Amino acid sequence: MGDPGQNDPETISRWCPHQYPQQQQQQYAVARRSEAFWSLKPYVVKWCPFGCWRRVASVAGVIACATSSYVMLNEHVEHGIFKSDTLHKHWNLAGRQAILPNGTVDSPLIVFQHIPRTSGDSMKTHLFSDPKHAFSTSSPWPSHFAQNFTETYFLAKDLETAMDPSTKLIKGYYSRRDLQTIGRKQKVFIFLRHPVERVLSLFHMIHPVRGGRAMDEATFLAAGNSSLKTAWDYSCTFTTNSMTWQLGVLAKAKQALEEAAFVGFYEALNVDFWALKESIFPSVQLPRYIPAAFWLGTWLSLPRLRVLKFSARLSDDALDSIRQHLDLDLELYEWALKRFKPELVLYTSYRSFFWEHPCYTLTLGFLLLLLTSACRCCGRAALKKLCGGQPALKSVL
Repeated sequence: MGDPGQNDPETISRWCPHQYPQQQQQQYAVARRSEAFWSLKPYVVKWCPFGCWRRVASVAGVIACATSSYVMLNEHVEHGIFKSDTLHKHWNLAGRQAILPNGTVDSPLIVFQHIPRTSGDSMKTHLFSDPKHAFSTSSPWPSHFAQNFTETYFLAKDLETAMDPSTKLIKGYYSRRDLQTIGRKQKVFIFLRHPVERVLSLFHMIHPVRGGRAMDEATFLAAGNSSLKTAWDYSCTFTTNSMTWQLGVLAKAKQALEEAAFVGFYEALNVDFWALKESIFPSVQLPRYIPAAFWLGTWLSLPRLRVLKFSARLSDDALDSIRQHLDLDLELYEWALKRFKPELVLYTSYRSFFWEHPCYTLTLGFLLLLLTSACRCCGRAALKKLCGGQPALKSVL
């Protein structure tokens, strides 16, 4: 067969009148090729002799396409869409609608003891970003890490704000010792994250450089944890068993978790974020779509949350070197998992996650089908516009 786009007499007679000028004949030739594409039925295996097997093969194709696309595109989707400047600004403005419920003089001060790199800022934006009654003091950037923050993120002026009865909530990288200086009843909630993944997440966020050369993961931890003066001194607040030290050494850290009003896990954000809303913020005034959007994002990101994606990229020697800096954090995290979330399972690869969660994988495939259908509808609309409003062309296949 010849090229369906050739302007032979048969093609011209079928798709447009002979009196049309050459430019319109070419447009109809393009339209013919487009119609042939958009008329294809997706995921139909025509070589299969049995209809049922065609359906099975189609479903298998959808699953394979959905999972492979997720692995290849998830970084681009998260950073290019979910964390884009446009959406970031939108949610910051939307989240400021939050109004914490009124309390009495004896009402406890809600404290978010924010452990870095646990999605704490995003949770605040979508749930309790009350500009009048919430107070935040944490910042992970070196330019903000002044000398007076080397010992604590809780300065004297911040203590005055926390003691003000109008302050209903504070959020920051507060230590156990910091919170003991507050002379108010407290209601503390904490989120934990796998220590190695948490530190590697920081590394991939800032891409540290020393002497004009990129640092590797192990060198980054060693630089932040040494006594030498470096540009990344502030990283000691994120590394060197910092999760354990922030909560009060190992034994006291476990006690701090036992006494907390709520303990959540980054890896279970799809469940724990909504549980936090119902447990700590049941009466917060906020349009429901704002926390619902965060929940939807955590559901779509579930493989990213549950898979140890950063650890999988490193060699065993590099991981062993990193674990030496995080031995107490790892012990605390394992204890907390058994104590608060024994059913939580982490995976070493995306393949193992998708294999263990067939319902999630099928749902992801179904969403891909919906997206494909939407693309086909848009394609047909564009084709109709190209044809000048005339009826859609018949397929020649």
